[in-house]
Amino acid sequence: MVIILIVISIIVMMSVLLSVLSDKSGIPMLLFFIVFGMAIGNTSFAMPSNSFEIASKICSIALIFIMFYGGFGTRWKAAKPVAGKAIILASFGVFLTAALTGLFVHFVIGFPLIESLLLGSVIGSTDAASVFSILRRRKLSLKDSTDSLLEMESGSNDPFSYILTIVCLSLLVDGITPGKAFSMLFLQVSMGILVGSIISASLVFFIKRNIFFKGGGNEVFTIAIALMGYALAEILGGNGYLSVYIIGIVLGNQDFQAKNSLVAFFDGINMLAQIIIFFVLGLLSNLESIIKVFPVALIIMLFMTFVSRPVSVFGLMTFMPNSSLQQKAVVSWAGIRGAASIVFAIVAVSTVELHYDLFHIIFAIVLLSLAIQGGLMPAVAIKTKMYDPQGNIMKTFSNYQEDKNVQFVLTEICDNHPWIGKALKDIFLPPDIRIAIIERGDEQLIPDGQTILELNDNLILTTLDFNDELDHISLRERVVKEGDKFDNKYIRDIKLKENQRIIFLERNGRTIIPTGDVKLMQDDIILINHLN
Repeated sequence: MVIILIVISIIVMMSVLLSVLSDKSGIPMLLFFIVFGMAIGNTSFAMPSNSFEIASKICSIALIFIMFYGGFGTRWKAAKPVAGKAIILASFGVFLTAALTGLFVHFVIGFPLIESLLLGSVIGSTDAASVFSILRRRKLSLKDSTDSLLEMESGSNDPFSYILTIVCLSLLVDGITPGKAFSMLFLQVSMGILVGSIISASLVFFIKRNIFFKGGGNEVFTIAIALMGYALAEILGGNGYLSVYIIGIVLGNQDFQAKNSLVAFFDGINMLAQIIIFFVLGLLSNLESIIKVFPVALIIMLFMTFVSRPVSVFGLMTFMPNSSLQQKAVVSWAGIRGAASIVFAIVAVSTVELHYDLFHIIFAIVLLSLAIQGGLMPAVAIKTKMYDPQGNIMKTFSNYQEDKNVQFVLTEICDNHPWIGKALKDIFLPPDIRIAIIERGDEQLIPDGQTILELNDNLILTTLDFNDELDHISLRERVVKEGDKFDNKYIRDIKLKENQRIIFLERNGRTIIPTGDVKLMQDDIILINHLN
């Protein structure tokens, strides 16, 4: 018993340390976890081959918390503009990718049809943890809200992949008719949404009445809510992961007293869940079996990367507004596979006997996807000119700053700026604004009154957030259309009412200070303030 606890402690500590190596190398953290799990799995700690049923239960429970945290960390304000795109890609995109992959496996590789469609369903979704890891750890901010799109799509498409997996397993085990399969599909989605919505509404009821617990009670209560959301949906024939994801989104976007402690708590729970999953997967894996199926896995992975995923993404996004060719290319490449696919493979293997080694094929595909697609994701973003160096990827995630009435503003000391050569004590600033940090070259300085400002200094200022209760001010957003009164005109030549000003301008995802010398162009987004 003591030896087992020591081994478990070492494994967990090593896994956490591997995340530091991931930060420095840029290789997705989950790839390190998988390789580490394989190394452990090919020792005397390896699980017997008949342990898939136990592993399925362990990994399914761990995946509940990964799905919950995926929703909990989603900032709805950032995701809302692309929510429609994300939901279509997460549902119809998964169906198309799974169908195309399944047909390819059947007609080219020669696997039985339903088993081929099962493989496509298992591997059909993208991995939220992998995408989050790459975006956050590489600070990979993307233009046109593409980072928010990827975050929401990858966080919400696992349930749809799991639904298809269950339907295919039912076709194999029970031989159900296509009509019954469609009914099962509808029940999984609708009941998952219904249960998640009801529990979410109950949570909002608690939050609005400031009902909180002390001494860790909030954390324990939230764990119980996540487990309840999954279990109730499953009992009623719905998809538990979809229910849990909805609960996570609703809870993560509420303002309440204990939110910050929950963020830190579930960040740790999420990492522990990933470690558990990959450790168990490593124990189940067999290096010899992976090598044996590697050619098949490589062919399938290449087909998904360059055919089925791009066809699905380009086909669906063609009908979506404001979807550039570059955005489609980045979204297509970001179809990274991960933990959920392997967990679904374990569920399949523990349910039905197949003519091929599904587990190790999926395992090898995930390894290849993480290494190739995950490793090259930053390069693809830069090559397609979708990388936004001025952006902040953390805007897509719920964080501490969102809960406070403080905002951070960045400004640069440019040529002929009146502050050049002046000490901070000699500069007039309103009483609610402070210069928190000065970035000078590669240095970051904490300023005081004697600090002299220099050319090209970047100043990070803190100020109070805008107060929504100031009802005497209204803000109106407008998109410049071809031929309207703003199109192709300098701001100084635009006639506005005396109490109106253009205070914000966004062009192709880039913010521009709206001075009089700026010419407005078609599709510019402008914000006009109006004093009531």
